[in-house]
Amino acid sequence: MNSLLTTFNKKDILKLFLIGLESTKPKNTLHKYIDFYNNSLIIKNKKKFVYKSFRHILPIAVGKASVQMAESFNKIAKNCKKITSGILIVNKENFRKIDNFKCFTSGHPLPNKQGMDATSYLVNELIKTNKNDIIVLMLSGGGSAMLPFPAHGISLKEKVNMNQLLLECGANIGEINAVRKHISQIKGGNFLKYASPSLVHTLIISDVVGDNLSSIASGLTVPDQTTFQEVIKICKKYKIYNKIPKSVKDHFIKGDDKLIPETPKKEDKIFKKAYNFIISSNSTSVMAIKKFLDQKEILSEISSLRIIGEVKRAARKLVKSINKKQKPVILLFGGETTVKIRGKGVGGRNQEFALYVALYMNRYYPNKRFIFLSGGTDGRDGPTDSAGGIVDETTISKCEEKNIDLLKELENNNSYYVLKMINSHILIGGTDTNVADIQILLLR
Repeated sequence: MNSLLTTFNKKDILKLFLIGLESTKPKNTLHKYIDFYNNSLIIKNKKKFVYKSFRHILPIAVGKASVQMAESFNKIAKNCKKITSGILIVNKENFRKIDNFKCFTSGHPLPNKQGMDATSYLVNELIKTNKNDIIVLMLSGGGSAMLPFPAHGISLKEKVNMNQLLLECGANIGEINAVRKHISQIKGGNFLKYASPSLVHTLIISDVVGDNLSSIASGLTVPDQTTFQEVIKICKKYKIYNKIPKSVKDHFIKGDDKLIPETPKKEDKIFKKAYNFIISSNSTSVMAIKKFLDQKEILSEISSLRIIGEVKRAARKLVKSINKKQKPVILLFGGETTVKIRGKGVGGRNQEFALYVALYMNRYYPNKRFIFLSGGTDGRDGPTDSAGGIVDETTISKCEEKNIDLLKELENNNSYYVLKMINSHILIGGTDTNVADIQILLLR
């Protein structure tokens, strides 16, 4: 069946990407982990939790996948009489009103006033719960930006400024979230301070490479092992320490001097009634593509689930890694790269990644036929309507025909323009999920 690979086109590769997306959508995953029977709540993971005696269940959905998570929850819980009106917080592009949920829009990737209002409402509702209540928190990527609740003395504008610096400096998601936790009253486990003494089950769609619970949405219900001292080091590492707002710097210094509390650590009693489960992740999506190809008897392999780092280096490393691949084969990758903003163009990490791979494939393997896709599983790459890019061995010549100086445009972070000019965008709209990025490379 590997002869099929010689006829595969860009649409076929895009279909594989969509198969990966579908496997991680809440409508296909949530029911495996939560159920209701005769007004009893059942949470299923490696361990099965059955709750028969409780006052209320408060469902909360936060993040890019929250609309479909709330919809799926409603279907699963339709016969339960003990569910209070839930809370849904999502980015504007993915917003839809859902029955039995108080629905809010919030800013992403940068926090906004709407998000702050939504978080204030959420905190007030958490405070109302008691030891006989159960909170079901359905969490997905983007939740960190969507829940702005700045530490005392830091304004929303200063928090937005800080987030902008973090997103543009090239820091990875773990480093970014370590900083975010330390300028927030709700992240880094602090959510549980308001929810305590209720029982909290958090069902998570992971958008973080390696599925580190403390990094997903900045670890709302997870102990934080990072410190103010580490946060200061991160800011200095990426040369933004002297650019951060004075209130934020003062806050970090106070924390490092033990004048204000650290984020909650694992020994804190607030974690005794908190449980966290990952229900889908980047590896889920890549494995689904692999399973589909295996069923079709098409040769494929998962090459890496840790495609990380700055896009230019990551693209060169990926291309260099294929030098011994001879047979027609599909190579699958997952992860999340970073972009250091150098110019004033428009684009995103996946769009840049695709173009850099095309550039390096042309440089190192000028006679090899290929198709490469790099896409963000939320359907939006950077501040654009594109999920990423899909390129092949004709990409460089198409750029030349359009008089596009590809290197110059990439240095200007202007990947969106390039891909638009050569009709190589992935335009699929919001996906109701978010599990980082998928890369697919067809060699033939």
